[in-house]
Amino acid sequence: MSDARFFRAAGPFPLSYIADRIGADAPTPEAGNVLIHDIDTLETAERGHLSLFCDARYRDAVAETKASVIVTSHELARHIPDGKNLLFAAEPRLAFARAGHLLYPAAPLEPGIDASARIHPGATIGVGSQIDAGAVIGRDARIGKRCHIGSHAVLGTGVVVGDDCRIGAHTAISNALIGARVAIATSASIGGQGFGFVPEPRGLLRMLQLGRVIIADDVEIGANCAIDRGATGDTVIGAGTMIDNLVQIGHNVRLGRHCVLSGQVGIAGSTVLGDGVMVGGQTAISDHLTIGSGARIAGKSGVMRDIEAGGKVGGYPAMPLRQWHRQTAGLLSMFGRKSAKSCAAKSPADDR
Repeated sequence: MSDARFFRAAGPFPLSYIADRIGADAPTPEAGNVLIHDIDTLETAERGHLSLFCDARYRDAVAETKASVIVTSHELARHIPDGKNLLFAAEPRLAFARAGHLLYPAAPLEPGIDASARIHPGATIGVGSQIDAGAVIGRDARIGKRCHIGSHAVLGTGVVVGDDCRIGAHTAISNALIGARVAIATSASIGGQGFGFVPEPRGLLRMLQLGRVIIADDVEIGANCAIDRGATGDTVIGAGTMIDNLVQIGHNVRLGRHCVLSGQVGIAGSTVLGDGVMVGGQTAISDHLTIGSGARIAGKSGVMRDIEAGGKVGGYPAMPLRQWHRQTAGLLSMFGRKSAKSCAAKSPADDR
């Protein structure tokens, strides 16, 4: 159950209203009149709550739940005792997520510019935008309509932000062109210098970083991420891509559409990811590689070679998943035998 101090539900709504808007089957007339106040887990749900059952491992929890309605599939319904109100959907998790957004819509903006914000006279602020305390917006920056710029965020000279964007507090953006409906969380760094140096007699000379960061529509970027601008080209984040917290993206990296990068992923410069690539947490991807569309990379992998489209890899260095699993099983078997031999060779005196 959500804390009303932080999250305010828009309901209650009749189940029939919810079903119509989340793509679920129409409930029975009796169930359709049930009022839904909130969403919750099977274990903690109460009367008036909508819960989700999408995994048979939780059949004990679904048997005991007090939720008024359970979103599930026809296939999983056999695990649910009679007497429960069920809402059927082809993709229960998607339906449940939609229900959550219906009950908890985004908080409305409070248009206006806080008196402590510093807006350059040459900047343009779109109609209906909210600029919070301490925000800094530089010369020739352009902010679209209905944007929210958080406290102490800094948008440098010439930065362009499309309509309906959300920029979190303490985020710094420079040398960037950002599309519509982009959400950037707190303390992110967008458009900073890439990491490139050339040796010279006196030490190291930094390479010039003269490119930009291009972020397409509907991208989400988590807290404390760093996305470097290009060196002589651009760093590009494709439309619909989702980036978790603490991700590092080097200069000239190009991400395709609808990629997913989990926490602590690092991608070195000039590597290209195709559309729909999914990268597990703490994965490191080397520079100047090509990761084909639809590739899947397991968490904590070290990618040092190109990956074909649709490839599934894991391990360090990353290799095809089946090969990685065979190698892991072989190592476990080998060390297991050595451990057994060591125990067998141990004399009773060793235990004294």
